[in-house]
Formats: sequence, C-alpha cells, structure tokens
Amino acid sequence: MKIYLTLTVASLKMYFRNKQALFWALFFPLLIMLIFGIMDFDKYNSPNVGIYDAANNDASKALIQALRGSDEQRLLSIDVYPLDEALHQLEFESTQAVIEIPANYGVPGEFAEIKVIYDERFQQERAVISTILGRVTDAVFKEAAQVPGEYRVENSLGISESFIEGQGKGFKAWLIPGIAAMAIMQTGLFTVVFTLVRFRSQGVLRRLKASPIGASHFLAGQLTTKAIVVVLQTYVLVIVGAIVLGVSVGDGRVGTWIDLTLLALLGGALFIAMGLAVSGWAKNEETAAPVANIISMPMMFLSGVFFPLSVMPDWLTAWSQYLPLTFLADGMRAITVEGAPITTLDTELIGLGVWIVLSFIIATKMFRWE
Repeated sequence: MKIYLTLTVASLKMYFRNKQALFWALFFPLLIMLIFGIMDFDKYNSPNVGIYDAANNDASKALIQALRGSDEQRLLSIDVYPLDEALHQLEFESTQAVIEIPANYGVPGEFAEIKVIYDERFQQERAVISTILGRVTDAVFKEAAQVPGEYRVENSLGISESFIEGQGKGFKAWLIPGIAAMAIMQTGLFTVVFTLVRFRSQGVLRRLKASPIGASHFLAGQLTTKAIVVVLQTYVLVIVGAIVLGVSVGDGRVGTWIDLTLLALLGGALFIAMGLAVSGWAKNEETAAPVANIISMPMMFLSGVFFPLSVMPDWLTAWSQYLPLTFLADGMRAITVEGAPITTLDTELIGLGVWIVLSFIIATKMFRWE
C-alpha cells in the first residue's frame, strides 16, 4: 500500500509538471468553453418548436412543412417528437413551444383543436410562433380538408394556448457539461496513450517489471492519477463555467456533485481503457497520435459537445447517438442542467457500461509491457 501511495503521489507530481498535458486537459477545453459561451448562440433567429403529430396524415404533414418553411426562408426550427419527449424538451431544453396536432386534424366535418404550449420566458418567440401559426393554418387547413373558400376556418379549426415556465438554461448551460465530457475524453485517451507509449519506448516499463516495485503498481498509480485529474478538471470546468457564464448547476440539488463525480469516474474509466488499447497497439508516439485523433475527433463533433444532435442529418444521428462521448455528454448534461440524479440515467449508464466492457476487453488483448 505504501508503494502504491508513493507512486501515485510521484505520478501526480509528474503530471502537473507536464505543461503540455495540462494545456490539453484543462486550459484548451476551458478556452473553447469560454469562447463559445461569449459568442452567445442563444440569439437564434428561428424559434425552436417541438411538434407532436397525433394525426400523422397528409394534412398534418403539410402543416408541419408549411410551418417549417423553405430552405431559402426558414420560418420555424421544427423537430417532431412523441408527446412526452416534446414536453421534456420544452421544460428542460431549448425548445420554446410545443404544438400538438390532434388526431382528427384534416378530417372533413370534424372540429380539430391545435394545442400550443409556450415557455412564458420567451415572449418574442411566442409572438413569432403565434403569428406564423395563425397565418399558415388557415390556408393549409382549407386546402387539406377541402374547405370551400367562403367558409370560416374557425368553424372547423381552433387554436388553444397555454404556458409553462421552462427550466432550460440556454446554450451556455448546455455547453459546459459537453466541454467537461470532452475534457474527460482527452485526459483519459491522450495522456494515457502518450505516457505509456513513451515509457515503453524508453524501456521504463520493462525495467519496472523486473524491479521489486512491479509494473502493476506503476500502472495502478498511473490510472489512479488519471482518475483524480478527471474529477478535478470536471470540477474546475463546471465551476468556472457556472461563475463566468452565469448559470446554475443541478438546480441546487445537494447530490449533484456526488453524481457528477461518479459519472466523471465512469467516463474516465472508459477513455482510460481506450487509451490502454491504443498504447498497446501503437509502436511509438508517431503512430499513436493519429490513432488517438481518429478516435477522438469524430466524437468531438458528432457527440453533441458544441451543438445539439438535432441539427445533424437523421442518417448521421442514427449512429452518432451511440458514441461513447454522446452517452457521457448527455449524462453530464442531465445532471448539471436538469438536476437529474444519476440513478435515473438508464440509457447513459447502460451505454457507458457497454463501452467500458468492450474497451477493457480490447485493452486486455492489446496491452503489452514491452
């Protein structure tokens, strides 16, 4: 135990003396977070609207398309969800209204009532959505339901409005946990890869294996070091982001920081295992760097770190939602933005668990001391 603690302390000192590792693990993601936060992506022109289409017929599809507008003139940014998901997006995410299209919409002779729920914090967006909805529904409904021009649409179609106060905190709060997840990936992957590849090429691991200390003690100390760094950098990024960008963390829930620590450790274990696998396969730093970048770069831009997955094409999100960084970023976002306990993150925990098992299996097969 004494040897283990001594090596862990020595490894921590080595890590914090490595200016390049500190830059990529902490200052680089911190810089990206602050730059994107200052740019203020909240000022988006087209209001974000979630639609629940209970009718799912030609008339409702025509209405959705008319509300969305053309590529040249985008009216509303629309996503179609199940009702529960649409309401969740309105309450916790960046959606500013939910439009519920009834099952009898477009059916001749029946009165259809479209329900609209607004986030009362966004009055300007509400005015835009209400104006567009009122303008579009009249023409589209008459055409779809074959209502004569001289008839009043009000006799066949109505629009009811209600309001809630959403808890979504905008792009800045959404960005912070994504950057923290990216930093965990970089620490777990890059620092493990370059450290072990360098030590192997210098013969350090071979000499340790033959010494009384043992290579297993050294490896355990290295992994413990990375776990400590992962937690510390997560705290720094979230705290600095909350202070500088002015957002709250976890809605004041006491257990938020415990949950955040546990999730950061899971993410750290996952990407440390990936780093072990890459370091075992790569012969030197020249081959390790491209492989590590090939793994990390796609995830950095396809896992919802800088922008939501909803802005991507459907064919891309069909598989990018299963990337390991996606599970980690979504989980950290649920804890810090929504205040969700870690026990409620079923999908994220299962996804991380599967990737951890696969990564450690590959790392076990690939890792070598010499």
